[in-house]
Amino acid sequence: EETGPLAPPVVSRATTTMALKQRSPAEFFAENKNIAGFDNPGKSLYTTVRELVENGVDSAEGMGCLPWIQVTVEEISKARFNTIMGLDEFERTDEALYHDFETKKQKDKREAKEAVEREKIRILEEKQNVKGAEAAKTTFLKSVSARKRKGTMYYKVTVKDNGSGMPHEHIPDMLGKVLSGTKYSLKQTRGKFGLGAKMALIWSKMSTGLPFTIKSAQEKRKFISSFVLDIDMYKNVPHVHKEEKLPNDKSWRGSEIAVTIEGDWVAYRS
Repeated sequence: EETGPLAPPVVSRATTTMALKQRSPAEFFAENKNIAGFDNPGKSLYTTVRELVENGVDSAEGMGCLPWIQVTVEEISKARFNTIMGLDEFERTDEALYHDFETKKQKDKREAKEAVEREKIRILEEKQNVKGAEAAKTTFLKSVSARKRKGTMYYKVTVKDNGSGMPHEHIPDMLGKVLSGTKYSLKQTRGKFGLGAKMALIWSKMSTGLPFTIKSAQEKRKFISSFVLDIDMYKNVPHVHKEEKLPNDKSWRGSEIAVTIEGDWVAYRS
């Protein structure tokens, strides 16, 4: 056995064991969100809508009824988002300091290019080339919309279904705890990894930091469960901000989930 300053360090089994680190499932999916379809803001918006809709369809099928899904996608400007976050909005004192500043030369070049595109559309319309004109219009409007958008855009996605609803006491764990829910006891037909709304919640936490709202009612229940919650990604446990029971006067059954996320509607609206 070697001794002295050049001898290799002795690593005991106890030292190796203490070096191990355990990660929660929520933390894993947050760090590897691309495998669940959350590669970028554009794809994340599309995947959020798809996952929430599929979640509602699965729930309705579990009840043996035709699914009724209502989807609302609301654009939230940066100014409104700052208001929601409790931040004040100020006017820019020097436009040249911002990345979206446009010099006179750049503006003239852009306007000249837009004039050429408009002329191209006019010529196609005169030749009654409807298909070509529509394609040119779509390309032109996309470029204009992309230019008008300043900075990151945010969207509030709300999906309402007529599924089975969720038991009041289980809602925090069913939506705020990864790898916990009914899709692990029933055969999963849609979605990825059974995550559904949970991955959208993780993306919301990462991109906006805002919690999401869930309202749910089961059949013949006289109340609607209402929660505002998010997830502790390092502990994989739900964090309930608000919990209440609302009157269910119309005997509604189903779930309504609303989540605010960063997204790109222009890139993925088709």
